[in-house]
Amino acid sequence: MAPDLRADPPQRNIKQDAALEGANQTAEEVSNQARGHKANLSNPNTSEESKQNSKEALKELGGEKAFFSKDSK
Repeated sequence: MAPDLRADPPQRNIKQDAALEGANQTAEEVSNQARGHKANLSNPNTSEESKQNSKEALKELGGEKAFFSKDSK
């Protein structure tokens, strides 16, 4: 008999899933994420915890190299 997945759902590995989701991102998508995190850092209405998370996310995205420009050569 098949297990009842509603009663005992399998646990997701959130970090692994997130890494896989980012595996096929275009440079523009990464740049958009970086812009959002950079905006969060300058927003006076966000918490220090949120700003710290954005700093870490920007670092993981590649820092200043994460920003895409169609003009760059």
